[in-house]
Amino acid sequence: MAPKSPSVQPNTSAFSSLRNPIVSLPAFGHVLDQATGKEILYDPKRITTDLQTTLLSYLGNPPQNELGHNRWLCLLGYRQGGKSLCAELGAYSLTAYTPGHDHVCIADTKHRADYLHQRVHFNHKRWDEKFRSPTVPNRESRQLTFDSKYGGRMRTLSAESGAVGIGQSPDSVHISEIGFFSDPGTIMNLMLPSIINRQHATAVVECTPVPSGAPGARYWQDLFNSAKRGKGRWVAAFFPFWDNKLAQRPWPLNSKPDKEELELYEQYHKKGLTWENLAFRREMMEADAEIRRNPDLFRTFYPFDSVSCWMATAGGVIHKSILEKHIKSPLLIPWNGPFQEYEAPEAGAIYAIGVDPAGFGAGDHAAFQVLKVWKDEWTQVASFSDNEADPVSVAERLVLTARRYNNAYILVESNGVGAAVLAILQTKNWENLYYHDKLKPGIPATSKSIDEGLANLLDALMDNLKLYDEDLVQQLMTYKNDKKVQDSDKSLMLRGKVGRHRREKHHYDKVSALIWAAYAARDLPQRKKPGENDEVSFENVIPFNNMAYNARQEYLKEVEKATKTKSRKSKYRSTRMIRNKKRRRRD
Repeated sequence: MAPKSPSVQPNTSAFSSLRNPIVSLPAFGHVLDQATGKEILYDPKRITTDLQTTLLSYLGNPPQNELGHNRWLCLLGYRQGGKSLCAELGAYSLTAYTPGHDHVCIADTKHRADYLHQRVHFNHKRWDEKFRSPTVPNRESRQLTFDSKYGGRMRTLSAESGAVGIGQSPDSVHISEIGFFSDPGTIMNLMLPSIINRQHATAVVECTPVPSGAPGARYWQDLFNSAKRGKGRWVAAFFPFWDNKLAQRPWPLNSKPDKEELELYEQYHKKGLTWENLAFRREMMEADAEIRRNPDLFRTFYPFDSVSCWMATAGGVIHKSILEKHIKSPLLIPWNGPFQEYEAPEAGAIYAIGVDPAGFGAGDHAAFQVLKVWKDEWTQVASFSDNEADPVSVAERLVLTARRYNNAYILVESNGVGAAVLAILQTKNWENLYYHDKLKPGIPATSKSIDEGLANLLDALMDNLKLYDEDLVQQLMTYKNDKKVQDSDKSLMLRGKVGRHRREKHHYDKVSALIWAAYAARDLPQRKKPGENDEVSFENVIPFNNMAYNARQEYLKEVEKATKTKSRKSKYRSTRMIRNKKRRRRD
């Protein structure tokens, strides 16, 4: 039997309105109620305040860049917000009523792919027959194919199958739970070229924040942060867990909030957090076995903000207690690199620059951090990070920045590309270089020097260091101290891939640079920060003189020793002269 044609015909205003999910889904869409399991009419406001409405609005009317190309959406949300199903139901409206439209969904697992396809098929079967777009048979699994007169086709694929066959230039793509992909980079490299030249192609990439132990955690974090900065065609949307109307419980009678709950309420209530949301948190902290074993996971599964949600839950070496004040700091500014200045130079202040030159051509970022160094206060005043910068451009940027910041002292990691950066700095006659060895500028990245530098940085984070860079704080939260490389950058460039003796790109370029900046700051001359009416004193400044810290300390010891010896000799000489005078008088 031939499929029944709908009463609404193509190329009519009614047909076009069905294509817009924000219009058609609330009218005809069907889902299963989470609480009762019964069929109900779809309502984007039923369980979420803004998440599902935002997603459908994007699909129905995507924003465009200055060239008229559709922007692509990165959506970061909470558990059980229905974001994956909402994206597929929205795609159903687009595909069912757009002739030739090709939609592809890639889910993290086969199980999720099956579920999403079944829910779409469930919705299709319950769509009002007068308006339902007819389908035609097909032999593909997890595919819904519409009569070409009315619509296109929907395919649901699994990332578990490896090299996913996306096909030629889909019109819309949905990547579901990308943070749990085993190799998200490969999937995205297959997807993006297929739509990059399609002006009106839409893309939705969505996921919860992901524990740092998940294979795609860092890729997802980097992608979202890039979208948050408006890079390329991406736009970002974040939704805290209280956007979920189900994340509420009555506050227990005669129960007082603990210290942490009071702090959370104080920090987030102006953004929408309620005591009912905190009661839900209490319940999940007790009832969810995974969260009970690791309470940090609540911020991951039910995020408060787009910074703390990336808190390390596995493998991070910097304890959350050390970073807590930095995560909550009102100073944090979203990263919009490659270079960002937070404070202008201050007269009389000493500045230190730590440099991780990375491996140009090997994929890692070159980075440097600029610290203002007072005796009891260190402040991050500028940050640089760029994965396309060559040694020459890094050195040139360093000189310009160092000159601006009172001829700052520069400490360069001397391994690999660092040697080239140092050589260029020397040819530019930059004198304020840190010398780890009396005759060798820079510092080699060894297990000993990295561990020593990390210990020094931890002290600074706990005591006197102020940070502005939001992206740097996120790197600190997941830092694994994995900067141990056996294969050279050169071999990586030649092979074009990571070998079994090389760690993956560490993504902690800013942390490495901060370690070296703090290393230099520790060894630099110390000046007391002047008060409002004080003049800066230069009397306590020790010239750097291209001397390593240890060498300089030895020099000072020798000076002190010589001074004491001279003083003793002078006293001895004076005593001897007095005695001789007395002896002559007696004679």
